Order: sequence, then structure tokens, then C-alpha cells
Amino acid sequence: MVAPLLWLKDYVDVSLPPEKLGGKLTEIGLGAEEIIKEDGKVTFELEITPNRPDLLSIIGVAREIAAIEGAKIRYPKFKNNLDPKKDTEILPLKIHPNHRIVPRLTGIIINNVSVKESPKWLIDRLASIGQQPINNVVDVTNFVMWELGNPIHSFDYHKIKGAEMWVRQAKGGEPYESVDEISYHLSRGAIIYEDTEKIFDLVGIKGAKNSGTYKNTKAVFIVVEVDDPVLIRRASQALGLRSEASSIFERGVNRDGTIDALKRTVDLILENAGGEIASELIDIKNEKFEPWKLSVRIERLNNILGIEIPQDKIISILSNLNLSPNVKNEIIECTIPTYRNDLKIEEDLIEEVARLYGYNNFPKTLPIGTIPTKTIPYFKDFRTEEKIKSILTASGFSEIYTYSLVSEKSLQEYGVDSEKILRVDNPVSLEFEYLRPTLKVGLINAVKQNKPHSDKIELFELGKVYLGSNVDIAKEAYFLSGISNVKNYYEVKGMLERLLNDIGVKYDLNKDIQLTEEGIIFELNLSDILKNIRMKKKFVPVPKYPPVIEDLTLEIDPKIKYVNIVNVIESQSKLVNKVDLVSEYQNRKTFRITYLSRDRNLTNEEIEPLREKITSALKKTLGANIA
Repeated sequence: MVAPLLWLKDYVDVSLPPEKLGGKLTEIGLGAEEIIKEDGKVTFELEITPNRPDLLSIIGVAREIAAIEGAKIRYPKFKNNLDPKKDTEILPLKIHPNHRIVPRLTGIIINNVSVKESPKWLIDRLASIGQQPINNVVDVTNFVMWELGNPIHSFDYHKIKGAEMWVRQAKGGEPYESVDEISYHLSRGAIIYEDTEKIFDLVGIKGAKNSGTYKNTKAVFIVVEVDDPVLIRRASQALGLRSEASSIFERGVNRDGTIDALKRTVDLILENAGGEIASELIDIKNEKFEPWKLSVRIERLNNILGIEIPQDKIISILSNLNLSPNVKNEIIECTIPTYRNDLKIEEDLIEEVARLYGYNNFPKTLPIGTIPTKTIPYFKDFRTEEKIKSILTASGFSEIYTYSLVSEKSLQEYGVDSEKILRVDNPVSLEFEYLRPTLKVGLINAVKQNKPHSDKIELFELGKVYLGSNVDIAKEAYFLSGISNVKNYYEVKGMLERLLNDIGVKYDLNKDIQLTEEGIIFELNLSDILKNIRMKKKFVPVPKYPPVIEDLTLEIDPKIKYVNIVNVIESQSKLVNKVDLVSEYQNRKTFRITYLSRDRNLTNEEIEPLREKITSALKKTLGANIA
């Protein structure tokens, strides 16, 4: 919402400097995202929350400033009472309403207008909020919408064929050309106005070219309406068409503001475009739209806020918000204006008091109570899953999500007997007939689909599978599955060994990794594996003393496993902290041995006999020689 300070001052006296005013507005919920100063003029860029459509207007923002400053609002004064003069020609218009989709339709006809360029003051006002001028009639409707917050539309009266209009919903697919000459096909359920020949308005969103107000227009039908916000939102999204009016309507417009908006519009049109009122006031509705009563208990207010705010301060805040508070027996009864659709329950009034009192004025206190130590029922710790995903992603895999339902054909291709799988009684299609017993089916299909786009594919999925064919005994389990046409068997196995080690599990992997036509595929039953997680890892502080590192090159039979060599080296002394394979060529292997003591510095005199002990053990047990 763009709010020029000069325009705001038309309705409220502002004493605070712009920066301080912006800070105050942010504190009470109108986020001042930017304060623009240009050519000596100040404009506020405000972030308005969806529950406050009343703030999508200059007077709406001015009311909040008045509440901050404790000032009074200067509302526009109306010059005309909307009654036609006795000798004026009355222009007929028959309207067929639909109260469900347009609960209120307020309008009037003005004849003999002179459509031309707007006066400078009006052009300047619209320019200050980034609006392009069109003509003196349309500009007035835009001005009043931004001033009061009720969208207004003007139609060329003589273009409403048969002087008759219907309010209905689109059937879907009807062609529609908007006032800016863009063609659409209307979505089903969009609200429209229709005369005896054509659709002439996409209600609440954008007018049609065939009923717009142009230079040759002589009579205008001015409409201020209340529309169903859900229908406006749906049509706006379906058409990809969003306007200033739709953004207000979809949040909920002021239902009792239509008469005032119409009076203001009529005053300005008669002043700037001439003409005379040529119809009685049209106000079609089947219910009253009036302020409502809402009470707040002072004791409850103080209990919820955790502080005791003086009663006179509470009354002052509610009065400044134009809520007409009245105190009786420690209960404050307020009269809620119709533009405050967000005030429905007692807690809403408590929030109003809190935000105007100032959250920064609440004393700083520490939370009370104890930290819970017992796990709540149905608690799930997602940290292990996140660690698994992180390791796989770092290893080059991309996570995917596939459907939980698969086809019988997919099961057969993977060699799964569909008779042993849970089947949906009424599947939406044969492609989604069985509950998946494995994640591999989805992964293999994903590889096939992506092969035309990439030669290197590495995918994984962590999700539920369903084991068993009888619904009474079937089990739900979490599986982890992945596929790679880049890595070899040993690389995949090494990655999984590291993964399981990091989450604290010892597990034999050989049967869970397979070679297929699409690549190396693995699948683990995480539900079973995670039951075997060891105790939490013990924290080991960083050593105070530096390690001694040396490389040892051996000539050894290539068939001897790496783990056997490491076990021999590590078993010779507790000072051997780490053993890494640095390089290998034919029958030569170079190991990097790290010696470390946590209570002293090691010397060469200590390491030399230990080195001899290691080489002697390697020669004796594995037949290794020092190269």
C-alpha cells in the first residue's frame, strides 16, 4: 500500500517526523517497508496483512495515525443527497440481483456528463500513488477507491442494452474483452454483469471494453458493490488477472461503506464532469449491514497480556480506534464499525489494546515453568532423516518423491507378484492400483523418464512402503532407496557404510545393493535399521597436544584386505590414533599413521620402538615388508 504523507494530511494532523511515524506504524502492525523522499514529498510503502482490508485506503491508514497521535479524522463532507431534481429526466434501469454472490449493489445514474481530462489536483493525487490518469470520470472512481477503500465502477449507461442487467456466474469459457483490450475466456463461477445482449463486466476484477466510459459517453451508471470474496479470488487466480479492486474484494470490503463511497463519487463527478442525477438511489440488498457489539472483560485482558493496563488507558486506546467503548461492571462494550471485519471475538479487542499500548512497553520477563524431559506421544525425531538426506545429497544424489500407488504392470516388470500386494478396491486408474511394496519401482521409472535429458542420474527416495497383502496384517515401513548410473558397487557401498556409521548403526550391506540395467540400486528398511541405533555419541574434546604423523610403505600381497592391515597396526598400541590408506600401486601400499597422546607431547624416542613393533607384526602376521 502506497500512502503519500501529503494525502494523509488531508484527513489527519501529523506531528511526528516521517522516520518516527514509520517506526510507530510498524510497531502497531503496518510494516513501513520503505519511506521514500522525492522532490520534498514523503511516501510510505506499507505492508498490509490480509486481515486488514480497511488499510488498503488512505483514510484507513489515516485512522491508524489518528489512533497513534490521539487525533481526530477529518472525513470528506458530502454535498449531494443523491436525490434527482424534480424536473430531471429519469433514466430507467432494471436489475436482476443475486444476493448470494453480490450481497449488496449500490448505484446511481448521472446524465449529461462531459468526459474529458481530469483537473490537475486529481491527476497529481493519482500520480502520487503510481496511477495513470484516464479521464475525469474514471479518475474519480479510482480516487475514491483509494481514499475510502470501496472499489467503484462507472459504466456507459447507453451501452447497457435494453436498460436491463442480470447478476450471475459465468458458465465457463465465455469470451470477454477487458477495458484494456485484452481477451479472456471466463472461468466457471466468475461473477459477471450481463445485459440483453452481452456480458459487460467481470465483477470485482476488471470492466469490459464494451461498456467503458469514453469521451463520447453522455450518461454513466456508477456502481459500488459488495462481492463474495471467495468467488473473486478464484476467478482472479484462474484468469491470472489481478487488479486493485480484486485485492480489496477478496479480503472483504466494508459492507456498510457503499453509500458514503457513492456520495463521494457523485460529488466529485458533478464537480468535475458536470451533469445531473438521473435516477433514484439504487441499493439492492436482503440484509442489514450495521455495526455490531463486542465486549472485553478487563480482568481477562490483563490476564492474557500478563500486565495490568490502567482502565483509563484501555478506554483511551479503544476510543482512538473509533470503537466507542462503554464500561459497565468491569466489562467494556464496544461498537465495531463495519470496516473492521477482523474484530469478531474478545481476543481481537485485547490484541487491539496490546498493539496500540505498544509491545515494546511490555516488561521483559523470562519464561516460567520447567523444560520437558519426557518424549511426548507420537513424537518423531526428524534429525536422523535430515542427516541421511544431507549425506546422500553431498554424495551427488538428488531426492525425489514418487507416488505411493503403482500399476500391476510396473510390479510385473520388477518381478513382484501382485497377489501378495495390497490393492485399492476402487482405484482412480490402473496406473494407481497397488500400494507400493518397494521404492525401487518408482526410482527405476524415474531413471527411464530422465535418460533422454541426462546421461548421469543419481536419485534417492525416503518414504513409506506397504508390506503384505492382507489389510489386517499389513505393515507400514520407512524405506531408503537409491539408484546411480554413475557410481560403481564399491562407491555406493562405501557411501552407505559411512551413512550408517554416522547415524550409529552396524549393518551388513551386501544383500541390499544390486546391479540392474538402469544402474546400481540399493534399498534399506530404515524402520528396522533405526531400531538398532547405538547410544548417543560421546563428545571428545579437541586434543591439547599435537599428533605425530608418518607414512609407512609396505610390499604386501594385494589379496590381503585393507581392514586386516589396519587392525594389525592399531592393535600394537593405544597411541595409534588413526590409519589411512594414502596410495597403492600393484603390491605396494602406503599408509599414513597418526600417533596421538591426550596427556603429553610424543617424542621420536617413543615413536621409534613403536614403529619397529608395527613393522615386525605386519611381517609376522601378513608377510609384509617395508618398501
